[in-house]
Amino acid sequence: MDEELNPIYDFASLRQFLVENGYKVEQAQGYREIRPEEVTVDAVNRGEIEFTNEGIFVQGAGGERQQVYLYKRDYHLLQYGKPRFHICRCLTIEQFITAGMFRDHYVRANSDPVPVRNIDNGYEETMVDGLPLCRNCLDVIGGYGQISSSQFVELLKQAQGNEDNPEVQEVDIFGYTKDWEQISKVYKDAHDYTCEICGLKIDDPFDRQYIHCHHKNANKLNNNEENLQCLCIRCHSQVDDTHKKNLTTGANGIIYRDFVTKYL
Repeated sequence: MDEELNPIYDFASLRQFLVENGYKVEQAQGYREIRPEEVTVDAVNRGEIEFTNEGIFVQGAGGERQQVYLYKRDYHLLQYGKPRFHICRCLTIEQFITAGMFRDHYVRANSDPVPVRNIDNGYEETMVDGLPLCRNCLDVIGGYGQISSSQFVELLKQAQGNEDNPEVQEVDIFGYTKDWEQISKVYKDAHDYTCEICGLKIDDPFDRQYIHCHHKNANKLNNNEENLQCLCIRCHSQVDDTHKKNLTTGANGIIYRDFVTKYL
């Protein structure tokens, strides 16, 4: 059974983190609870679910782009405790996508608690809350400690910053603005998925994950075009020591080495 892990966020510390970094996350008006559903490779290939380092996204019933998490539907609850949940394109998810198959039945959800079929009790469906975060996801986001699915869902719904701060801008739990994915895609499309430093162009749509959109001044709230730069993952990793660590180790290290093997 997994050991008990202390959460990395309570709402007081999250609030302080946001205030210190100039962020304020308002009520997520676009949030809409979606029914937990199984994720299939076909759905991934059709683009119905998107895996990025910044999160996992699907289209909600109302057409909104919803951030979700993944967890195993069938699990030995008595033997192993609660299944871990995934919030980004971590090493585990990357291996499944590369293999072209999910070895286990994974479900995507944005609510808590969620249904898990308890293998130890004849696959009886049990509602489970507070799933622990996947350690590989934790490596990707550069965190320490833990965060539960209950906390993650609450962060998706709302997390208040400094109420006295008149400057309000919605951000996700990683500090990116709510519309960052669209801004990033538009910028990379405009630059034809070509690295602005080394000139490498990625023509294969399936390899466009190797091209990133970088904030030059490290301020994720400044999405002005002059602050953005289209970079391949290698050039992005050479921006500074932090980028090097984040992009060449852990789950991102797999993607980095695949890029080097394929393009260098």
